[in-house]
This record gives sequence, structure tokens and C-alpha cells, in this order.
Amino acid sequence: MPLVVAEGALLDHILDLTFPIWNEGLTREAYGQWNTAQLKTAWGRDHLHRFALLDDSGNLLATAKRYRHDVRLDGRDGWMAGFGAVFTPESARGRGHATRLLELLMDQERNDGALLASLFSEIGHEFYERLGFRSVPLDEVTVTVKRKDGSPAMLVRSGEERDLANLSAMHATRTAGVRFALRREASLLGYALSKKRLLAGLGPAGLRQLEFFVAEEGASAVAYVVLSVNANGWTLEEAGDRDPAGARLGAILQVLVAREPANRTPLIRAWWPRAMPVPPQLELTDRGDARDLFMVRPLADVAMPATVDDVFYWRSDYF
Repeated sequence: MPLVVAEGALLDHILDLTFPIWNEGLTREAYGQWNTAQLKTAWGRDHLHRFALLDDSGNLLATAKRYRHDVRLDGRDGWMAGFGAVFTPESARGRGHATRLLELLMDQERNDGALLASLFSEIGHEFYERLGFRSVPLDEVTVTVKRKDGSPAMLVRSGEERDLANLSAMHATRTAGVRFALRREASLLGYALSKKRLLAGLGPAGLRQLEFFVAEEGASAVAYVVLSVNANGWTLEEAGDRDPAGARLGAILQVLVAREPANRTPLIRAWWPRAMPVPPQLELTDRGDARDLFMVRPLADVAMPATVDDVFYWRSDYF
């Protein structure tokens, strides 16, 4: 059973099969453009591949995406193999092909030096626990912005590519004392933004949009927020602040909700890491486990993160 990188006609066939499940409201053509464009980003070219398990006749048995994320675990720098879009064609189900595919990929990643494997499960924990994965809870919360009369005296502008290095530095400082976190270099930040922008741009007009704002001192970004916006409200994808208390981040959100003072404050949902301070302008409520289960498995001699306090993870890096 050969394991190959899915390209060309094979990739098109996989996209045909997976489109009904993961189309995100796109047309089939736009779904293909969205997937192809992710592979062409600076980060995606080196860190994202889609693999396929074939039978001896070249028929598709199972497929999955593999991401390679730079991570820090208990002070040790390395990388994590992330798996997503695990899929078996209907005619091949019930024969263990997805399990075999993941086992082959994990053997490959272990041999190449990965510290751990990870995935986000939409089907519960039982299937992946049989493969040695364990769930790590992530906090999902409602973010309430304390409105004030008028708009805060804070200059907020649209974020730009030149800001990404400063955002990466903020993340490194904020996660220094956490057991497990991604090492979010500028290229990964750019990939996360591009993925969401492409999704918004390729979808139906008005369905969704991405907003990226920063506050700056001099010419440097010192706080930022990334929001996905749709008719149901806002999803805070990620945020950061050089201020230890996060006050500038809170002020950015106050500025954004003050843009339309006659409207009710939108519902804002977020994955909020415990190590991220809560700015004084915000209140977090309705705290619970994220609906998509984050699951990990060791591929080296490392201790796995096990609690919500062990992990710093933003919704932007869902895969």
C-alpha cells in the first residue's frame, strides 16, 4: 500500500470527495483554489502536505493533511506533526485504512525527529484514543467588551505584513513560561492570516470577513487583534499585547465596538489561553472546553501536556 504526496489528478479527486464535508460555503472551484493557495504560501510550501494511501492499483484508500509546526515543549525546541482532514472514501470504509495511514505518517514523523503528533477531532475522542492520542482541553469563552462613552483615545490601524515580526516577538514573550506552545514565526502568522482572508474572499459576498488591527508606538506594532466576522458575531482568532496587563488589546476592542455605537455589541467567542492576561476592559464568561478536541500523542521521549494550563493555543492555528 503506497503512501504518496497527493498532487495533480489525485489531489483533484480528493477535493471532489471531501468538498461536501469541508467546503465552508465555497463553490467546488473556490474550494480547490482555497486549498491550492494555502500550499503556495511561504509557510505552506514547507510545512503543509496532503498524503494519500493507495492500493496496488492506485485507488485511494485514505487521505490526510500533515502540518509541521515548530513548538516548544518543557523548554525544548522541536516540531510537531499535526494531522487534519483525515478521510476515507465511502467504498473503502470499515477496513482500517485511516488507521494505517496515520500509523505510517507517525512512523515517518518519528523517524524524522518530531516531538509529538497532534490533531483536532470533530468525531469525539474514542477513535483517536485507540491510536494513542489523549485530549488536552482548551478554554473557549465569551468575550464581553466594557463599552464607554465615545471611543478610547487609541490610534488603531489595519495590520500589515511588516507587523508580523513584532507580533511573533509578543507571542514568544507571552508563552515563555508555558509548558507547550507553537513557536509562531512571521511566516506562520502570515499563513494563518492568508488562510482566513482567502476563505473570506473566495466565499459568497457578505458571508464572512477577516479583520486585522494593530496599535502602534512609533512605527512598531505593540498590540493587535485578528477577528473573523459573520452574521453570528465575531470570533477572536488571536491577539497580543506587549503590555503585561493587556490594556492596549482591550482598548483596541473598545475602539472596534465603538465604530457603530447604535448597534449592540456583537457576540465575541474565543479560545483564550490561561497564560494570556484578561485586559481590564474585557470580561470572560461562559468558559468551557473548545468543541473541537485537541489531542496529542508523544513521538519522542517527552511528557505530554495534559491540562488547560499547560497549553497556549489560539483559534488561528486550528488545522
